[in-house]
Amino acid sequence: MKRYYILGAGGLGRELCHWLADAGLACAGFIDDNPDALAHHHGYPSVIGDTATCPIDLPILCGIGQNVIRQLAVERLKARGAHFASFIHPLAKVLPCTLGEGAVIAPFAYIGADATIGDFLFLQTGGVIGHDVQAGNFLRMDTTAFIGGFGKIGNTVTLHTGAKVMPGKTIGDACTIGAGSVVISNLRSGHTVFGVPAQKL
Repeated sequence: MKRYYILGAGGLGRELCHWLADAGLACAGFIDDNPDALAHHHGYPSVIGDTATCPIDLPILCGIGQNVIRQLAVERLKARGAHFASFIHPLAKVLPCTLGEGAVIAPFAYIGADATIGDFLFLQTGGVIGHDVQAGNFLRMDTTAFIGGFGKIGNTVTLHTGAKVMPGKTIGDACTIGAGSVVISNLRSGHTVFGVPAQKL
């Protein structure tokens, strides 16, 4: 049975532990800067160390959702020579596309044909990336978030639960799209938007 370390012992990391079991794989332990991250949870492998001291002898899957923390933790481990793997749940549907390293794709997520996605994609349950989408690194899409076909998405973009980007739209770097929002216009970098249609906050 192939084993992985999971970066982050929060909610997403614990979900990822169960997703591995669905695929006949195993979590060998969690990496977390909080040694007590699992103090109130039982039945999980232990926290084996923080990002500065943990072993890096197995491939690592990123189980951190928040983009800023996720990127920082990944960079710390990569600087130590850690290897990050990708995980696609067996109930996800991924058509022929290009994925960077470190992707985590949840059950019932979907990626359409000929999409090109950068490193460290996090695509939660029911999330949809349409055909021919081009996206940068550290794209986070929460449950049922949607990017329509031919969308162009920058780096470190977050779509919260149920957020939708209509087909062909361009979203700049470091944008955040609030839960349930519908983006019908292009967004410049650094914007946080919310509502239907989405408006800058």
